[in-house]
Amino acid sequence: MVIIDLRYIKMGWVSYVTDRSLVPALDSSIGILELLAKEGFKSANLTEISTALSINKSTCLRILRTLESNGFVTLDEDLKVYSLGASLISLGNHAREVNDYIEVASSYLKRLIKTGFTFVLVKRVRKTNLMYMAKEEPPLKVRLTVSTGEAFSIPHGALGKCFYAFLSDEEADSINKSLLANNQLLTNTVSPETSLECLKEQVPKIREEGIAESHEEYSLDISAYAVPIFDNCGNIILALGSYMPKSSLGQIDEDELKSVMKSTAKEITEAISMLV
Repeated sequence: MVIIDLRYIKMGWVSYVTDRSLVPALDSSIGILELLAKEGFKSANLTEISTALSINKSTCLRILRTLESNGFVTLDEDLKVYSLGASLISLGNHAREVNDYIEVASSYLKRLIKTGFTFVLVKRVRKTNLMYMAKEEPPLKVRLTVSTGEAFSIPHGALGKCFYAFLSDEEADSINKSLLANNQLLTNTVSPETSLECLKEQVPKIREEGIAESHEEYSLDISAYAVPIFDNCGNIILALGSYMPKSSLGQIDEDELKSVMKSTAKEITEAISMLV
């Protein structure tokens, strides 16, 4: 079996290397929240927390005050004990909603791989970045593959252009400024059509047709299509994408593939709306 991994043939995508060093204060903050979530520490005073986690008492107090000011812990002034705060409830609810709609959207991918292509779902994880959240690959001897958890810049490729096109003009301009400031915007690309000016020209067409595409813009012999998935307010929350060798395009019905992807994205949008 031959697997063509997009991580090694991509060009112009932003890659990230995880920094293995820990930020002590952040690590301690997480430890405090995890401790207060345990049965025996649902309410604990400063000494109990600092002792249990081996954190300097004054440092522990500063962290607790920071967490308290942001609503992540609460302090009982009479008993001088800390417990988890209300802010975590909203975070937990949001995390559950995100996991729910990604799970629903992912269930549609198995149906799509009958086309013989790789399909993925991406979500915005930072201001200027997308991340692969789910994928399905056809059981073929030669296929394209991606790694879930990998991130790349929003303007890059069909998926990036799709997200970019359906953001508000203000958000798109903000992304342009951020990427330009960090020298990340559309660099090391294969095609001159990936300039910022060309990207902006493509936006009206992408919005009108409801689909973005790229052909060897960032990887030789790789084509991709992407369609948006929206929430109840009409905001893009996911993008559904497909990858294929560009050399195979003459052997498929592109219009049929686009139609299937757009109708599937519409179904996913409708299914997600029922979760709220």
